[in-house]
This record gives sequence, structure tokens and C-alpha cells, in this order.
Amino acid sequence: MSDDFTLYDLQIEVIHQDPARLLVCKHRLGDRLFVRGSTVELPPGGSFGLYALLAVLPFVPAKQRPTARADWMGSDAVIGCTDPHCGAGFRITRLEEKTYSHAAHSVVPLPDH
Repeated sequence: MSDDFTLYDLQIEVIHQDPARLLVCKHRLGDRLFVRGSTVELPPGGSFGLYALLAVLPFVPAKQRPTARADWMGSDAVIGCTDPHCGAGFRITRLEEKTYSHAAHSVVPLPDH
């Protein structure tokens, strides 16, 4: 039995989701980070605010995994800033899908089925 599983690489980018509100949390439009497997990467010289990261982190594992066509996790892509006065949003884009091995990521063996 194969121990392979797939995850999407993700790009997370700061956008101006609500132009009626200012960006009050020192977010910079276009700042981005990438999630590849279990690694978070910033472009050279890039930055991504701590509170922006905290807003999106709960969604990252679900966005990495393939979902059913009608699952909202596959279609909804913008997470709002946690500050109710800030107009920033964080767009999560699925990039390429990659295959990983369970054994390379866990010491817990798969159950025999």
C-alpha cells in the first residue's frame, strides 16, 4: 500500500479587500509568502506581518488539501484582517499539487488495513 499523499503549494498575498477602510495594521499591499509542504517561505527581501500570519494560519492545512468540488474551502480564498477597522485581506491561492510520503513526515506507522 502506498503511503503517498498530496498537498497544494500555496501563495498568501496581502490585498486591499475593502477600499472603504484603510490598511491600519501596517500591511503592505503585495506582500506575500509561500507554503510548500510544511515550509513557509518569503521572497528575498520580503516580509509578512505577524498578525496577518496569525489570521491565515488556521486555514492553511485545509487549503493545502484537495477538497470536494462543492466544498467552500476550495472556492473561498480571502481571509479578512482580524482588526475590524482594517481593510486588508489575505488571498490564499492554490498553486501546484505535490506528492509527499507519510514516512518522510511522520514516525507513526500507517495502520494496516
